[in-house]
Amino acid sequence: MKLDNETIVHRYGKALFELAEEMKIRNKFHSELQEYKKVLQNEPQLKVFMSSNQISPEAKLKIMEILKKDSSKLMTNLLDMLYDYGRITNLEGIIDEFDRLNDEFEKTVRASVITAIELDEERKQKLASSFANVVGAKKVIIDPIVDPGIIGGVILKSESYIYDGSIKTKIARIKRLLLKWFKEVRLLWALRLRKSVLWLNNN
Repeated sequence: MKLDNETIVHRYGKALFELAEEMKIRNKFHSELQEYKKVLQNEPQLKVFMSSNQISPEAKLKIMEILKKDSSKLMTNLLDMLYDYGRITNLEGIIDEFDRLNDEFEKTVRASVITAIELDEERKQKLASSFANVVGAKKVIIDPIVDPGIIGGVILKSESYIYDGSIKTKIARIKRLLLKWFKEVRLLWALRLRKSVLWLNNN
């Protein structure tokens, strides 16, 4: 039975992580994987090239030789295995799975920090430290995003936690509360008016 991409990246990523940890090269290998990830992200056409039926095996092997140059033995074996099984296009997904397992192992959380203006390094560190205490992580790696649309405040998002302290959201909450209050007041006045009408009709 043919495996789907999610299963492939999960199995390879898990096996790779366990092997790197067993070989006591997890941190070093993790750094090496990040370099390959940069190559894949900077050269998105590489995946298209390697998966195309119009490209000859010889041309693909030349690319493989370039990719394997100066690589560790574990990385070389991984690339060879992925190429032989026609799964080289799953490399980035496998690296992502390795990253996820490595973060879990080191109790590291990655979070997006959305603000209306760019934050300085001191503010970023304070937010990372505070968020680490909230989610029980040893380390928080933040990805700063500037979005003027939130007006002010900050939004923090991780895989399992969302904190929305933006002014935009606060204004929306206030509007909802005011709308609810106006509805309740209108209902109250309607009931009082009805009682008054009934009283007048009975007197």
